[in-house]
Amino acid sequence: MSRCFNGIRQLPPRTILPVTSMMTFLATACGAQAQDLCANIDYLIDQSRSKFAEVADNPNGDAGKHDATLTLAGASKCFVTKQSKRDWYQCVWEFPYRAERAYDTFDDFVGTMNECIGQHATPHSDQSVNHPDYYSSRRYDMERAEVSVSVKDKAALGNTLVFIRVQSRDGG
Repeated sequence: MSRCFNGIRQLPPRTILPVTSMMTFLATACGAQAQDLCANIDYLIDQSRSKFAEVADNPNGDAGKHDATLTLAGASKCFVTKQSKRDWYQCVWEFPYRAERAYDTFDDFVGTMNECIGQHATPHSDQSVNHPDYYSSRRYDMERAEVSVSVKDKAALGNTLVFIRVQSRDGG
């Protein structure tokens, strides 16, 4: 995913480079990318009503997990998890541990979600994980579904992971 400038944030220490000459170019490229992501998120929100019937493929061997027929751009993997009351679609982007690109991707996704569904949702920041690695999450509660974006540093795995999750409401 290319870098879309969404402002300065407070995350683990990093360098901010002055790139004012490129901001117009990045805004244009990111605008088209954001539109595609918004269209996919809208589609997934609609799919949550049917428990992701058009998106879930065959079970992949993990308990309740199904391969997904829709993969969001650049994702390492996407899948549908079917539970008794709530089902969800989730994609993960994998980066080297504490890679700047991971935090930029998280910021890009949060900015896009604010633009495409933020006006229809109640956003929440979730910092309730109790472990020494970095974690940040934004959750958007809507009548039809819940959408979340999170970033997690996993030192034991040597990765930083970014997630987008669309979850059905009780009963789909």
